Amino acid sequence: MAGSLKLSNTSKDTFHQDNMIKNIILICVAVLFLFGTASSCSNKSKNMSSEETTKMDTTAQEDVKTAARQTLTSWLAEGIEGVQFLQASEWKIDDQVFLNSSNDKGYLLLLNQDKDPQAELDYVQVLYAAKEEGKWNIYLESLPNLVIPRKKENGSFVANTLDQLAAAGEKEIGRQYKSGNGEINDEFINKEFNDDLKKNHQRFLSRKIKN
Repeated sequence: MAGSLKLSNTSKDTFHQDNMIKNIILICVAVLFLFGTASSCSNKSKNMSSEETTKMDTTAQEDVKTAARQTLTSWLAEGIEGVQFLQASEWKIDDQVFLNSSNDKGYLLLLNQDKDPQAELDYVQVLYAAKEEGKWNIYLESLPNLVIPRKKENGSFVANTLDQLAAAGEKEIGRQYKSGNGEINDEFINKEFNDDLKKNHQRFLSRKIKN
């Protein structure tokens, strides 16, 4: 047929090879694009999850500290015998809260600086918090009380600052709070929540000073 284009076998092979190469390149580009999109979405998802977890942790910690301050103030007003030592102290709930991975149980620290200038000791009382029926309950009875000696300078004892008390308490709890791989040691926290804790707490609440 006049004017028609005829390809030799060599030209045809070259033509088919060029098409195959173009198709392979297009497929590779498409795969890389899809992989990049999936990776980007995955990273965004991880970042959002991390941000949400951090926000949830922070909220839980603030809720626990608020509950602890309110509870201690209430116990003092009600004359609960086991906390009246705070009347002679400068006290504060430490900023650090050691929650489990479920954010429903944990330890916190009550920093206790004796107001008596002649006192030789200050204290860090370990408290326990458990979220029960949507409410944070605070436990004190039968939990460790760390004794922090004061240093003597020029014949007088110098009170430990609240920051020093916090550092001592956080170091002690921190020894067991996380495992070797950096994960929260839930067993260390959860095992404290048992029947003995609740029984001791009831006895603690029943002992009040006489008016």
